[in-house]
Parts: sequence; C-alpha cells; structure tokens
Amino acid sequence: MTFLDVPFREKEQAKALGARWDAVSKRWYVPEALSDEIDAFQKWLPIKQNTVNGDLAGDLAGDLDPYSQTLDFGALKTVEEQKGTKLSVVLNNVQAVLRQGFPGGVWVITEIANINTRRGHVYLELTETNDFGQAIANCRGMIWQSQASRLLERFQVTTGSELAIGQKVLILAEVNFHEQYGFSFVIQDLDPSYTLGEQEQRLNQIRKNLIKKGIYQQNKNYQLPTDYFRIAVIAPPEAAGLGDFRADADVLQKNHICQFNYFYSSFQGEAVETEMLEALTAVHSLHQTKPFDALVIIRGGGAKLDLNMLNIESLAEAFCYAQLPVFSGIGHERDNTILDEVAHSRFDTPSKVIGFIKTQIVHQAKNANLNWINIEQSSRLKVQGFKHQINEMHNTMTRNSLKIVHGWQQKLEPLSFNIRRLSETKIRQVDYSLDVLNQQIHSQINQQMKLIHHDVEQLKELVFQGAKRSVASQKQQIIQSISFILSSGPKAQLNRGFSIAKRPDGVPITTAKEALKNQCIELEFSDGAIQAEIPKNQTIKEVK
Repeated sequence: MTFLDVPFREKEQAKALGARWDAVSKRWYVPEALSDEIDAFQKWLPIKQNTVNGDLAGDLAGDLDPYSQTLDFGALKTVEEQKGTKLSVVLNNVQAVLRQGFPGGVWVITEIANINTRRGHVYLELTETNDFGQAIANCRGMIWQSQASRLLERFQVTTGSELAIGQKVLILAEVNFHEQYGFSFVIQDLDPSYTLGEQEQRLNQIRKNLIKKGIYQQNKNYQLPTDYFRIAVIAPPEAAGLGDFRADADVLQKNHICQFNYFYSSFQGEAVETEMLEALTAVHSLHQTKPFDALVIIRGGGAKLDLNMLNIESLAEAFCYAQLPVFSGIGHERDNTILDEVAHSRFDTPSKVIGFIKTQIVHQAKNANLNWINIEQSSRLKVQGFKHQINEMHNTMTRNSLKIVHGWQQKLEPLSFNIRRLSETKIRQVDYSLDVLNQQIHSQINQQMKLIHHDVEQLKELVFQGAKRSVASQKQQIIQSISFILSSGPKAQLNRGFSIAKRPDGVPITTAKEALKNQCIELEFSDGAIQAEIPKNQTIKEVK
C-alpha cells in the first residue's frame, strides 16, 4: 500500500484517479490494482527526508550549479564512519532540488515518439533528434485525465488533426522526478499554433530545395495528351474520395473507353513514404511496357494537419521526376501540399479530376465522330474508283498467274522424281546401319550380364560363409556365458568353502557390526546349517 500526501483542495482530483481513503491512518493511498499506474499520483507521493548529517536537501540545493543544472555529489559525504548514502536518499534529494530549480512550468519543444492512453490519462514518449535522425534526448510525459480532454480537443480544433506520433509540439511542462520511476514531464498546456507553423516552415524548405535542384516545375513541362486510354491511379484503399472518383471511372472502363489501373498506398502514418514510393515504382514499371497517359493521385478530404504526412521531400522529388503528367486531387480547396505544387495539374477534389478526364474524352469523341463522317463520305468515292481498278488488276493477275504456275510445274516434276529416288536409297542405308548397331548392343549387354552374374554368385558365397562363422562364434560365447552364470550362484560359493551368516528370521548378515546386534545367528554351509551364539562382550577384530 502506497500512501499519498493529498491536500484537502485536491482530494477530488486524487479520488478521480482511483485513490482511496484509509480511515485508520486518515490518509489517502493507492490501491494495489493501480500499482502499475503510480505515475499518475507522483505529485502526491511523500518526499522522504534525509536524517544523516542534517538537512542534506538544503545542502544539495546550495550545490546546484544554476548554469549547468548538475549536482555536486561531493555534498553527499557524511561523517567519516559512514561508507555511503542510500540510493533512495540521493534520489529524494534530487527530486527536492529539481522542484526548487523548476518551481513552475517550462515551455519545451519536442517530438512525439509514442502515445498511449489508459484510464483517461495520456502517456507520451517525447524525443529530440539531430539532423541525421538520431535521438539525442528522450523522456516520458503525461497529461492527466483532468486536463486531457480539454487540451486534446483544443489541439484538434485548431490543427484539424488529433495528436499523433511524429508531430513536433510546444508543451508547457512541469518537471517531475520520482525515486522509483525516474524523470518525466507533467504537461499543463499545448500550443497548437507552433505545430502548424513548424509544418509550414518545413513545407517552405522542401519547396526551396526542389527549386534549387531545378525540378520544381519539371512535371508541368509535359504536354497533355489529346485523348485518354490508360490512367494510373494512386489512392488509399477504401477512401471516400476514391469512391467518388470511381463512380465515373468505372463507367468509362465498363464501356471500354478508358482503362484505370489502381495502386494503393497509405496517405497517413509512418508507412506513407515507403508505400507511395513503392506504388510509384510499380506505375513506372508498367509504364515502360504499356504506357499510361497520365498518373492521378487522389485522397479526398481529411484533417488539415493530416496533409503534412504528404509533405515529404523524397515523395515530392519522385513526383517531379515522374515519367508522365501527374494530376492531383487530394481533396482540399484551400490548403496545398507539396505534391499539389509539383503536379502537372491540381484539382480540388477527386471528382473534379475524373470530371476533367471525362470532359476531354467526350470532346475528343465528338471531334472523332465529325472526322469519321468526313472520312466515310470521301472513302465511298475512293472505294468506287478503286473497285474498277481492282477488277482490271484481278483479271490481269489471274492470267499471269496461270502462265507462271504452268511453267513451274514443268520444272518441278524432274526435281520431285530425283528427291523420291535419293530419299528411298538413304532410308535403306540407314535401316541396315541400325540393324548392325542393334546386334552389337545385344552382344555387349549379354557379355556384361554374364560377368555381373558371376560376381554376384561369388559375393553370395562369401556372405553365406561369413554369416555361418558369425553364428557359430556367437553360439560358443552364449554357452560360455551360461556356464559362468551357473557357476556364480550361492550354492557354488558354498561348495568352495564359503558360508552365509543369517539372522534368526533368515535375512542374510553382511557386516560384523550387524552380527553383534544378534545374540544368536545361523551359519549355512554346503552340507547344512548350525546355530551360533555371540558373547555379549564380543568386539570386532580388524581384518588385515
């Protein structure tokens, strides 16, 4: 049971977290069921005082360097006879010094590495990384249930997105240290405007890098096709915007007007970069064998802050280098992503993307229909003229063909006769050669079979003789073993001159010490048994 020092004005807050009142000690305590959530009660955990060498907490406070914020552990030395200080004492005093050094909250810039919610409390893992992505600082943070709803709701309303892993945040944190659970931040406030500003700064930096590389406008240099037959689409699976897009796209595909190939990728979370680059690689692979007319990237709606997951420089660079024009319809009328900026054409919604494609197809179809009518009319006139020419050419070709065929027939008849004669002669020669080879093969096989049969008979005889000798040897060994076993029994030992000592109840006696415990023993010999009495003062003689 862990007791708490809860002021009267905070009793309702402690009670809401699960603390219970002990009527005997008149104190609040943490039930055993909540022992794994002791962090929630850190502000009320009692601070143990060091009784060695006066008030050491005050000494440590004087030794705190206000510039480096480190402790002088030389102040922990006590009287000469003491060899050290208990860990709990040192950590309790560290806690006291931290409370004095940071009496209120401090604004901290950090990044969220992990989020976990239990019993209404929000537990965070906070981190800071360098330019190479390596973590250089980590600590725990928590938002208690009493403030969690208010802070998270305000953050979501301002940014348009929930608090998520990977976001950079500006927090007002109370420094907290416990001797069992270490250092942590108790978060009192969040500044949503910082998160939005940091993301906008990141977007500006990506834009500058692309302009510096000279690829920012590269995709816009593609000339749009006059008609659309194959479209590649990258979208998140089951997205509402994808459904709006396919409402018209499926009609076009069903009527064999335009084919749509779909490649799926996450548009939120840590997998966005990897999955979208894989989808773009798959598009380019198919584009090499059977080209697409355009690449469409759509999402459809979502929170404003969620757009930041698409503001990744590697993705923007990949779409700049795309091998075909890119249409973006991510679903935001006012807010742009870097992908919208580098795309050839930007549309507010997925519906407007498919609307543009459908309009182009319809316009091109109308032009094609007018062209077809003109072609049909001019073709009829041409066909009539060609029919007359073809009939004349057909008659001429028929006459000439008959003459040519007759001439070749006369030339081919002698050649055909010679080919048949030579072929028959060659076949007879080959048949004779095959008969000779067949006889040679049969002869060689018979000789080999005879040799193998002779070798098998010899091996068979050797195996039989070896097995016969082995059986005889084993039989002789068994007879010797039986003779040895029969000659080792008690009867045989008695015949050799040995005797067996037994207690009156017939149990054999194996030691002299055991024999002294009986007044009368029985001695068994080969020709019978006798009774023997043991004197009371009989002692054991050592056998040399």
